This record gives sequence, structure tokens and C-alpha cells, in this order.
Amino acid sequence: MPFVITSPWRRLGRVGLCLADATGRYLLIWVAAWLVYALTAPRQHELVSYLPRTRSYWEDTAYYLWDDSIAWVGLAVGIPSLLIILLFGLFNERKGMAFRIRLAGLLLLPTWFLLFQNFVALLFVPVLAQIVFALCLMPVPLVRFPAQAAN
Repeated sequence: MPFVITSPWRRLGRVGLCLADATGRYLLIWVAAWLVYALTAPRQHELVSYLPRTRSYWEDTAYYLWDDSIAWVGLAVGIPSLLIILLFGLFNERKGMAFRIRLAGLLLLPTWFLLFQNFVALLFVPVLAQIVFALCLMPVPLVRFPAQAAN
């Protein structure tokens, strides 16, 4: 089915579905990135060799997933990123890879404060999630309307 790009303000219901799709994709990549990190991160007994093993692999994984810093980074990076995605997608000319590269650059802006953290994963996981979303999962164009059938 061919699609045409029109003004997003003509059909707000369709715009809402497209925005929900982009938001869902963003949240999916964010959760997937932290899940991969939690499953592959070094365990507490591996970080300090003299400590006895006190928690199982799955307890350590749950600790990494429910750590307060992850929630804080999720809010501090995720909310501005969603605003950038939605505004950039609605108000910018939406054409292929040029759009994706510019969006990837813009999505790195909310992660600048992570450079000052002492925990390396807090920098790499969000940055990689932002780049993967912008280059692979972002629906381009953000708002699509089905073309009218010619008589």
C-alpha cells in the first residue's frame, strides 16, 4: 500500500497511533538494552574476589534491573528523548538515512550528563539504545497516511 506524506494535523487519530508506535518501539529498545546489560554484567563476587558468593545469578540480575540508578537514568534520558523523537518526527522533513543520522545525533544530547558518572554501563547502555533506535527502529516517516485510491 503506498503512503503519502501530508500535514500531520489533518488526521489527529492517525497521528496518535503513529506517536504511540514510536513510543512503544523506544520503550522496547530501552528495556531490551537494560535486560541485556543485566544478564551480562559482572556479578558482585566477580568484582571483588575476596567476597563470598552471597547471591545467585538471578538475584544479581534482579538487582541490576531494579537498581535506583537505572530508573533515574530512564527518566532523565527517556523523557527528553521521547520529546525529541516526537517533535523532530513531526516538524522535520522526513527522508531516509539523513533523517535517521540527524535524529541519532539529537538523541545523544540527553545523555551528556552520563559522562560524569563513575559507572561505565550508565554511559554505554543508554547511548547504544539511543543509536540503535534512531538508526534501526524509528519509523520513518513518523506519520504516514495511506494514499487515496485513484478512480
